[in-house]
Amino acid sequence: MTLDELVAQLKSVLANAPGEDLQKNLRATLRAGLARMDVVTREDFDVQRELLASLRAQLDELRAKVDALEKDKTPG
Repeated sequence: MTLDELVAQLKSVLANAPGEDLQKNLRATLRAGLARMDVVTREDFDVQRELLASLRAQLDELRAKVDALEKDKTPG
């Protein structure tokens, strides 16, 4: 789904929805449209960012250990 298609759907909801159902219909339309656009929620993004930061820290530790082992191995 493109952004233009989502806007068209929202316009249709606005034109056809009574006042009290408007917010519910807009939310449902936006959720469905965004789901089809393959976007992630902020919560999912933050979880992935934290996971990446943790993995980077682990990688840095492993690199330091490998460097230390290689230093110990080299004659000198």
